[in-house]
Amino acid sequence: MEVLQLQKQAVEELLKRMPDAVGKFADTEYPLPVKTTILGGKNIIPQSVREKLLKYESDDIKLLVEPVLLGAELIEAAKEDNSDYFIKDSEVRSYVFNSKWRAGWVLVLGENNNKELVEELKNKNFLVFSDQKDADAVYIGDRDTSPIYFLQLMVRYGLIWGRIKPGDDHEMGHFLEKDMPGYILITEDLPALKYIVALGLMKLGAPAVVPSSFPFYYGNRVIADSFDDQLSRGQHFDNLRARYYKDELITLPDYCNPAYVNEEFEPVRVISSENSFFILKKGVGINPGVHLYGTPGSDVAIIIEAEDANLSLDLEEIMEQTALRTVNQIQGVHAYEKDGNLVIEYAQNGFEFEKIGDTIARGIRLNYPRLEKISVSIYLEADDAKEKFAGASKHKATRSKFIAAMTEENTESFTVCVECRPFSLEHTCVATPGRMPMCGARTYASIKAGGLFGSSSVPYQRSSESDLPIRFVYNKGKVLDAEKGEYEGSNQIYSEFTRGKINRVFLHSLRGSPHTSCGCFQNLAFWIEGINGIGIMSRNSNARTPDGRTWDMLANSAGGKQTDGITGVSNAYIKSKDFLRGDGGLGNVVWMDSKLYSDLSGIIEDGQFVATELNAGTVEDLKELIKR
Repeated sequence: MEVLQLQKQAVEELLKRMPDAVGKFADTEYPLPVKTTILGGKNIIPQSVREKLLKYESDDIKLLVEPVLLGAELIEAAKEDNSDYFIKDSEVRSYVFNSKWRAGWVLVLGENNNKELVEELKNKNFLVFSDQKDADAVYIGDRDTSPIYFLQLMVRYGLIWGRIKPGDDHEMGHFLEKDMPGYILITEDLPALKYIVALGLMKLGAPAVVPSSFPFYYGNRVIADSFDDQLSRGQHFDNLRARYYKDELITLPDYCNPAYVNEEFEPVRVISSENSFFILKKGVGINPGVHLYGTPGSDVAIIIEAEDANLSLDLEEIMEQTALRTVNQIQGVHAYEKDGNLVIEYAQNGFEFEKIGDTIARGIRLNYPRLEKISVSIYLEADDAKEKFAGASKHKATRSKFIAAMTEENTESFTVCVECRPFSLEHTCVATPGRMPMCGARTYASIKAGGLFGSSSVPYQRSSESDLPIRFVYNKGKVLDAEKGEYEGSNQIYSEFTRGKINRVFLHSLRGSPHTSCGCFQNLAFWIEGINGIGIMSRNSNARTPDGRTWDMLANSAGGKQTDGITGVSNAYIKSKDFLRGDGGLGNVVWMDSKLYSDLSGIIEDGQFVATELNAGTVEDLKELIKR
């Protein structure tokens, strides 16, 4: 069945079943978890959902997914038997914290091999959910809207443990794609409505194993038709608690769980001093393993050495931050830096430092499996910490100076990331020291670290692109236009990563061949004709541009492609000295929506006037205000 036919059939089914009244689920802080994720505190109005379903039934399916999910939750909330399938908050907590003992969660959809797959996945230590009643799994019901119950589990993990704000589905998607410990396994073609509900789960961060007949271009998925492939292919996804690298299974210790990162407790003991520190640096001829020196006192110095020729100063810092965050996955432990010194807080006495060392070493491998030689040395004696503090401080100062001085001009290596490609078919994100990714969730350094040391065995989203890496480091090559940010290497990367559909890209100009856009951009920058100035609108703004465009109109023009005159930009990139320098940079920004203006007003130069929707309703208004 063609995608458009699927969409219309799904909408028809939803409209038949949509209730007029809004129901709710019991035993939860979030009576409508999916609504809370998408709409925040706003009321959900069934008629508005109906109108959106009809509006987008023949449009890009990315636009249809949101009202489909809202409609599916409304339908299930109105069912008298929803308590049989709804996962109440106490069960969600159990599933989240028990995930530390498991590889992750799997939702198996479809009858084909269902019982056999469920059994084998359980043997591989997954918690399994299923739409088949006779499978020995958590049963979510067999209705076309039943996958919404698994999505409710996903989003409550983000709302409660990820501290994602209600209504911020953008940030929710990024959190879940990295940290939600589960995936979907679709064993056969599904009914139209169930297929699109499942696609909605994928858009909010769940990777999937799907059959070759899967009808959508979108989605973070791998193809599997045989039983063996269906069983094995999902076990390499990056968000699972257990990851495979080559034939090696890499996991955190059993006493770790990412859900503990934001745990709140009153510390009974704090270890820190003016000589306490935490550092990761490149080593040579290291002795891998965890090495503990001295007995616990008021000092702690943790020195991590990683041996690899590709480990550079800028990568040391991002890996150091990752390693420090990993310590917080131990229950009852908070580790952080304050004024350059390491602080470790404990919820109880008698903690073993060997656990911290083991967590650091295994946490680094989990995030960077190709970094294989790691040494963690923990010094607990005051004299040892003091002796090594000076060297660590000097190294960090040198590193900070190096990173601060990095520019496109003095850096030969740029990076490319296509993690957003599942829902942005041609988007190819180039990150440089001066051009930060538009999603705001990644950085030049994090992409570079992933490209050099991340898993090389993670399956890619589409079989047609199985030879392309998700993250890659490349040489920028010859500078073709310094102001616009055109580089020979970037053009080659675009040609390769888009199969020749796009052969030219300007990293710092909206006009001609601008950078492509994903679907999760923080803001959209656009060229205002007749004024020759730059406008910027923040995500989901209710404003209207001086030339009459809404957020939806801008996002539809930009999403997933290269569009002359528009590109996604992050707040970090707006603050960069390289921001759209080929178009006059920040000094040529003439319009922002009022929310973004409030957030970024501190970076606008004295004497520069930037209009908003509050004072410039038309292009003529804008011309008058900025005197152009």
